[in-house]
Amino acid sequence: MGGCSHLLPRAEQEVINPWKDFAEALASYDKIVPYATHIEAVRELGFAPNHSANTQVLNQAQVVNAVLPSPLQGRMNPPQGIVDCIKAQEACTGYLMEPSKITQTRVGSFFLDFLNFKRNTVTSGWRFSALVVVVDDVVVYKQWSGEPKIESTELRINPLGPLQSMGETLKVAP
Repeated sequence: MGGCSHLLPRAEQEVINPWKDFAEALASYDKIVPYATHIEAVRELGFAPNHSANTQVLNQAQVVNAVLPSPLQGRMNPPQGIVDCIKAQEACTGYLMEPSKITQTRVGSFFLDFLNFKRNTVTSGWRFSALVVVVDDVVVYKQWSGEPKIESTELRINPLGPLQSMGETLKVAP
């Protein structure tokens, strides 16, 4: 019975990117220097605005909202790059890139899974998020966040197996 585990479902989600892992994405990001790096160098590092898939282009107002979501934060000492973005108006553009690789694998007994008695799903991978703010083709601000190592397990046990969800399908209409 254990030999059938290769028949269990497997899913993989990857946002197309040039990096094999979180560390590579962060190393490329670290080479971006505010007020020194031009947009062409950003493209060469793999953060290719208008060329890479899944890149969100932000206008000046969206950039400010992403960095200073609260008006109170704006009154505190905003970063110089964001001040310059506010002053630049339409000349300010933000690029939000979120490369990732997430894999979901069901493990355990094929028959228990197939018959809906016991499903064990293991999720693993990484997720990186980078915001690069550009004014007149020069990076003025950057910030990152992410999850270098995603590992989780979801175990779902249904004592009634395939009958467990029948109650939902047999609902009586009012």
